[in-house]
Amino acid sequence: MDEVGVGTPEPITLQPHQLHHMVWPETYEVFPDEPALLLIERPEVAPDHSGWRRYQSIFVVRGDGLGKYMEDMGPADLHVAPSFDIPGGDPALEQISPGDWHTVAELRDYADDFRAFLIKRKLQREVPDLISGYHDEIDQEARARNKVSQFGAKFRVQRG
Repeated sequence: MDEVGVGTPEPITLQPHQLHHMVWPETYEVFPDEPALLLIERPEVAPDHSGWRRYQSIFVVRGDGLGKYMEDMGPADLHVAPSFDIPGGDPALEQISPGDWHTVAELRDYADDFRAFLIKRKLQREVPDLISGYHDEIDQEARARNKVSQFGAKFRVQRG
């Protein structure tokens, strides 16, 4: 399930960097079977300051360090799903080697599935249950008509 109006992600050569964040060595190509530490999707300001774009960043194991690969997924406004991170491995555990980490292809598959799940969940929340909504409206009107007070954890309606 792709988001409407969003084209194919394109690798970028001029990667944006957030202020006060670590600057990782950049890489401009990743391979499907390459071990990956982390995949991040989030909006960031484009390096040319032309507006907000959604970027997918993948941190891959390169030699004895990490490389950061980024793809431009298009304007941030076209994406319904919120930002998310998908870990591929834990470098703090000594017994786990990069060979035990998830691959770039696995993280991308997880990201596609998770993005589709987030879109579906958001759309389900926006579409109300019409039958329950109808009965709630009748109940709210009856409470207002009979001047019944309502108390809850987040709000209080006191009628007198």
